[in-house]
Amino acid sequence: MDFDSFIAKTRATYADARAAQNLDKLNDELRDVTKVMTKNIEDLLYRGDSLERMGEISSRLRDDSKKYRRAAVRINWELLLKQYGPFAGLGLVVLLFVYLRFF
Repeated sequence: MDFDSFIAKTRATYADARAAQNLDKLNDELRDVTKVMTKNIEDLLYRGDSLERMGEISSRLRDDSKKYRRAAVRINWELLLKQYGPFAGLGLVVLLFVYLRFF
């Protein structure tokens, strides 16, 4: 019997015009909340993809900067050798000549 009285009360609540308006209002609010939550989840997923892409880009940038640094160091050594190598070679020959001549 308790269940029948609950059903009767619920039926009376839904049959009331004011309750129907309130339920429509509540359903509209629930739809709005659902839309906002769906949009937030979509934005979050998009941001997650963007963050992954940014992580990949930053990894590539880090690797490229390491390659650039190695290349710059190598080029600097080559230029140093090209600029001062002949003088060093000539100095080595002179030192070798002096060593062999006097010692």
